[in-house]
Amino acid sequence: MLTKEDKILITGGSGFIGTNSIELFEKKGYNVVNFDKAPPLKKSQEVYWTKGNIMNPEDLESAFEKYQPTIVIHLAARTDTLSDNIDDYIENTTGTKNVIEQIKKSETVKHLIVASTQYVYKSKNRPIPVKDDEYKPHTVYGETKRITEEYTRNSDLQCMWTIIRPCNVWGPWHLRFAGELWKMIAQGIYIHPTKKPVIRTYAYIKNLTYQLDKILNAEDNIVDKKTFYLGDVPVDSYIWLNEISNAFRGKDIKCMPKFLFWAAGVIGDFLRKVGLNFPMYSVRYRNMIEDYYTPTDTTIHLFGLRDSSYKNNVKETIDWIFEEGSEFIEFYKKFKK
Repeated sequence: MLTKEDKILITGGSGFIGTNSIELFEKKGYNVVNFDKAPPLKKSQEVYWTKGNIMNPEDLESAFEKYQPTIVIHLAARTDTLSDNIDDYIENTTGTKNVIEQIKKSETVKHLIVASTQYVYKSKNRPIPVKDDEYKPHTVYGETKRITEEYTRNSDLQCMWTIIRPCNVWGPWHLRFAGELWKMIAQGIYIHPTKKPVIRTYAYIKNLTYQLDKILNAEDNIVDKKTFYLGDVPVDSYIWLNEISNAFRGKDIKCMPKFLFWAAGVIGDFLRKVGLNFPMYSVRYRNMIEDYYTPTDTTIHLFGLRDSSYKNNVKETIDWIFEEGSEFIEFYKKFKK
């Protein structure tokens, strides 16, 4: 549970989740440090930034000595699924190990929160894992986050630790979604691959940071050595995408037979192997058509949601795109008033 004396150090605080977390923590009056190799996405957050790389133990040691954090939120990671080479995700493995080793040397840290992913487990036969340490990663990225979790569980930390598994996160400051998926929807060129409901678990970023804040302020016995999926109630993906389409264009999205997407995915796999980017590939195709339940019910029961309305959350995101987001993505500047 947080006190006025606590100092929060966020690794990777310049990224999507970090930016939104700092926005909330700033409003709450928390003492925050952003430890990141890159400057913040949001210019006003530069006052919280200290440059450092989790791959460099000396950087970590210097930051911990200077700031004496009591809370560490470890977000720094490579989070895409584009590579099948585990060495490309060394920040998730060796980087996490470096952070944990530094915490073990620290006399001030009382709580570590480690960001994993829902991708550490995916199974058609048994959609929900029985135990926190039951794994079925379906991507190399998911495998590296399994390693992240194992480092945490087996590290013999003397402080509390909590593992969070963000679901499919979206919202303000998600530049990849804004520059790819949402842009396609705004242009009216996005087509949905099936009329059959595809149940997915999303995490609106403001709900996720709300839940993260509740974890920081929960009683120790509720969060210590626990794992939580952060996100919303599972929903048909068409509902989410349609809200975005209507917010941009006032029109529903269209559907197209799945086999055409499958063919595009095969072509995309081939092109990516020869070094050419293509918007559709097999992993993305499967992600679009497969149900992916995660047990967010426990998290929602314990910590709640900031706002469960997709309509409200989409509007908040579109408002951000037309304002701050348009400074990063030229396409949206024509929408600015």
